[in-house]
Amino acid sequence: MKPLRNEILACAEGPVLGREDDREFELTYHFGKDFTAFAGHFPGRPILPAFVQLLAGECAMQTRARREVVLQRVKRAKFLKPIQPDQKITVRWREQPADDGVRGSFTLLADGEKAATFTLEMTATGQADV
Repeated sequence: MKPLRNEILACAEGPVLGREDDREFELTYHFGKDFTAFAGHFPGRPILPAFVQLLAGECAMQTRARREVVLQRVKRAKFLKPIQPDQKITVRWREQPADDGVRGSFTLLADGEKAATFTLEMTATGQADV
């Protein structure tokens, strides 16, 4: 799955925006029609798979942390509208401490409209490889 994460990270546009004091951040992505995850999902009407939306959240938090984070669990997720190629995807999240790591409450916007919400619990590794 590391190659897919690297491809997701390569689709990020610009730096992570946000404020450390309130732990709210955002990162924008552009997944073009040639993005790997669109292949076969679905022919003729490609949409971004739900697991890639979750990984986009994980990768956004990893980019902000400047170190690898590992997804431990998905607490809740709602996928509200399909995300299609070439839409502007904004990942917004708020970080909170969790039992053994960090929790992120995420909202994905597709061209400014809410497309998904989810909460992820992650741990960070000691490796600063991002």
